[in-house]
Amino acid sequence: MTRILCACLLLANICYAQSDNLYLHAKGYQLLDRLDIMLTNDTILGFTTVKPYNRKDITERIEYLDSLQQANPHALSLSAIDRYNMKRMLLDNSEWTRHYTDSFLRKPLLKHFYQSPAHMYMVNTPVFTLRVEPLLYLQYGKANDGTPNLYQNSRGLLLRGNIGKRISFYQYVTDTQERDPQFVQDWITKHDAVPGAGFYKPYKNGGYDYFDMKGGFSFKAARYFDIQFAYDKLFIGNGYRSLYISDFSNNYLFMRLRTRIWKLDYEMIIAQTIQSVPQKGREMKPVNYMAIHHLSIQLAKWLNLGIYENIMEDGKYGLQLSYLNPVIFYRAAESNLGAAGKCNIGIDLKSNIGRKVQLYGQLLINEFQIKDVMHYSSGAYANKHAFQLGGKYINALGIRNLDIQVEANLIRPFTYTNFDSVTNLTHYHQPLAHPLGASVREYIALLHYQPLKRLYLSAKLAWFKQGLDSAGVNMGGDIFRSYLSRTRSNGYFIGSGIPVTSLTANASASWELFENMFFDFSVTHRNYNVQAMPRSAVFFYMAGLRINMAKRTFDF
Repeated sequence: MTRILCACLLLANICYAQSDNLYLHAKGYQLLDRLDIMLTNDTILGFTTVKPYNRKDITERIEYLDSLQQANPHALSLSAIDRYNMKRMLLDNSEWTRHYTDSFLRKPLLKHFYQSPAHMYMVNTPVFTLRVEPLLYLQYGKANDGTPNLYQNSRGLLLRGNIGKRISFYQYVTDTQERDPQFVQDWITKHDAVPGAGFYKPYKNGGYDYFDMKGGFSFKAARYFDIQFAYDKLFIGNGYRSLYISDFSNNYLFMRLRTRIWKLDYEMIIAQTIQSVPQKGREMKPVNYMAIHHLSIQLAKWLNLGIYENIMEDGKYGLQLSYLNPVIFYRAAESNLGAAGKCNIGIDLKSNIGRKVQLYGQLLINEFQIKDVMHYSSGAYANKHAFQLGGKYINALGIRNLDIQVEANLIRPFTYTNFDSVTNLTHYHQPLAHPLGASVREYIALLHYQPLKRLYLSAKLAWFKQGLDSAGVNMGGDIFRSYLSRTRSNGYFIGSGIPVTSLTANASASWELFENMFFDFSVTHRNYNVQAMPRSAVFFYMAGLRINMAKRTFDF
């Protein structure tokens, strides 16, 4: 990775204007989903598979659509709430608006702070821009599972900027103490990691203390090539879940090369991840190297096709330069090197229909043997596949800004696993793709509604069935084990082993007090029932204040 960084710094001397990315789970993502569907095949907003998005590209497109709407109010089927959200997105990303106006400015607090309602402190010069934001998440709650009071106390700072319109940078740092419901505490004990964060220290009677740090820089190496070097997360897919790479696990170091031209969007990602192996005291954690290719093609106005491949290699041999070739199939490179990493391939589809509906899906193949596929009913362990199908319906039932999403995910046993377990698709004791691992059948329904400009309502209903190991025998659901530890080669189906079913219902409301400052309230009911075991259920609620931070959720 050091050699990659040196090459990036050399290229920075000849780069073009470039920005950082729009942070994952920022409030604008729901608006971007809606615009993608309404515009059908927009040349910028239509490529949605790999996230996060480029801040400059998105802001300039929103500004163009906003000016188009002002010139002709009937040009787009936008509601008053949509137009409001577009204005707020321009406000939040004002450094990339071409026609920055004084309408965003106001009398500053103490002469220097909050010149704009979106930024605590900002600098705008021809050669340098800077945005500094406070990060705060204070919430309190109760659960009926015997856990003492639930809480989260996160404080931090976020800054982003641009030097000479050539190099963009960002830094996000928070310090958190939290106490979670018992099922989350059990997960942390099992995985030796806080979900989404990794390393932690115990804190006061069942609590956890941890840092979350993200940051990086980016530049445009040529007109059509964007490069980012960062420590952060990625998400590949159009669904609520991703069967490729999700943002569930801890942050990791990566280099991302993006090329967008004609009807193509191509991504190459090289990442360094942490092996999910037991540690002894304070010693260096062993690493893996992960490489990803993803190509999106706009085949028709209504159809986007994606092709994906991923490989995970044991880091003890270092990063293999063959994986830096942006146009080679990883399996071919791996075979010639004699490496023994784990390779995945996939196909994803997205179709926008009638400016109201989007259908999407993913197919991931972790291993493909024709003889086993031809006898699929035998339940061969080598049939390691995952499938997703979902749909989004905006302005549902004729109600403006009521959006509904449904999704099904099916993951066969042993998917994401390799013979050595070291190169399974995991990072820091957490899954890199679906948070439940494998041998899972899951159905999700989501509702988002914004009836007022500052009021955000959401609801989620998620049901899954999974097969657990039986008496220590590997049944394929645990992606941290080697597939060689199985006791047979056939008879594996989703739910094999000890079946568990779970249903989670959640409802939440957020009121935006000021720009990016929210008061949240949520209630959750979760049951988790293991066959032949007493039924388990928990009900909990949380209420609190959130500034410039995404909602904390536990989706497993």
